[in-house]
Amino acid sequence: MPQSSPSSRAGRWTYEERADQTGSRVYKASITSPDVLQFGFPYAGGSTAMLTIRKRDESTNVYLEVSKGQFNRSFEGGNARIRFDGKPAQSYSFSAAENGRANIIFFDAEQKLINQMKAARTMVIEIGFYAQGTRQISFNTAGLKWTR
Repeated sequence: MPQSSPSSRAGRWTYEERADQTGSRVYKASITSPDVLQFGFPYAGGSTAMLTIRKRDESTNVYLEVSKGQFNRSFEGGNARIRFDGKPAQSYSFSAAENGRANIIFFDAEQKLINQMKAARTMVIEIGFYAQGTRQISFNTAGLKWTR
């Protein structure tokens, strides 16, 4: 069951602009879910989820990362159900991280997701976790400013 998080960053978009190691500009908008995911062993103790939009050169990514736990996915990808503002949930495909990290996934329909996040007040992602079942992660997406 999700529980409220005391984190002051939860529920607010944060923005970052920096140069990467090659000198390219990297732009990010991130938001932390106010929900704390409670998993069993070996991920006990609460896990936070962060949703990030990242633009580097001509590539834009939308990814979901958890502090503890592993997503159910394969290198061929997987699916999550996403609901905006209480509307019916839609299935979105995602891909695993190229570096093999199991606590991060990259959504495939980046621009569609960004447009919906900009128009919505809330977003709920329903996604499966390895040996932990399916969980719902909510984000307060209102106020997203992304023009990249």
